[in-house]
Amino acid sequence: MYTKSNGMNFEFRLEKNCPDDWNKNLEKSTAGNVFNTQEYSEYTKRRLNWEPSFLSVIDGRGKIAAQVVLFEYSRNKLTKISSSINRLALKISNTIKWIYGPIIFSQESNTITNHFISYLKSKASRLHGSAHPFFNGTITTEGIKTEKWSTIIIDLQQPKSSILNSFDKKSVRKNIERAEERGVKVKEIDEKSIEDYHKILNEFRISTGNKPYEKDDTYELWNFLRKVGFKGFLASKDDTNIGGITFSFFNGYLNEWGIARTQKDTNERLYAQDLLKWKIIEWGIENKQKFYDLSGFNPNPATEKEKGILRYKKKWGGAQYDYWVIRK
Repeated sequence: MYTKSNGMNFEFRLEKNCPDDWNKNLEKSTAGNVFNTQEYSEYTKRRLNWEPSFLSVIDGRGKIAAQVVLFEYSRNKLTKISSSINRLALKISNTIKWIYGPIIFSQESNTITNHFISYLKSKASRLHGSAHPFFNGTITTEGIKTEKWSTIIIDLQQPKSSILNSFDKKSVRKNIERAEERGVKVKEIDEKSIEDYHKILNEFRISTGNKPYEKDDTYELWNFLRKVGFKGFLASKDDTNIGGITFSFFNGYLNEWGIARTQKDTNERLYAQDLLKWKIIEWGIENKQKFYDLSGFNPNPATEKEKGILRYKKKWGGAQYDYWVIRK
């Protein structure tokens, strides 16, 4: 499909198989992220039954101006789609999801994003996606619902002292000191301790009213994403595991994944979560990572829970970035 804007032609090229240079292209943009990698698409297909496709936006000079992974899924039965590029573009009929995209390699970011959304709108009955926090344009496509969401991003390219000084003195820096004084130890998760992490992760999910993960969910996420950058840290006190966090770091961009916290950590006020986050930040600085994304929150909290999440995110310093959630 071709569309024209401001004298520029765009081709939307949708492919079932991942192009060989896909991940390498993502690294050309600071917005390139793990959710648009081939490895994440393989994980979602295997564990979530999402059907991935790879969309490239080609400009009038034949260069890739943007790319994004699209996930097709249905609440009922997943629809099989053709491997042919042309027929594939006509077979999108279920919900299409994308995360933190499209990744844009052109100065025409606003134009490309709106044409991308218009393209999907014409092909899919339902859409659910999110623009990257670094996209600062406006969604003007008609017939689309948009909601502003936010995240806190810590710039890991700053001096370590500057990052530490940006933390709330009473509720972050003091808690890190308390955790260390109370004997909390942190170690990197490995092939053996991933099982320990999975156990406390599910304990935490059950305690908060969420469905536990199957062991293969945790293990396969670990194995798939380690190819493009995935680690985790486990906190313990007196040889008892009390918390853990995993994180991806493709393209120098850190995203948190499963957060696990035990009742022992809460009851004894061990502040393991604050110490774990600090260890991730230290690791990021030492390994020349770029950004640490603390995940999304409602910038206009409507409940006490949302207000608490907002306070917790902001106490880590960093900069607040708004981004668009897009639905049809």
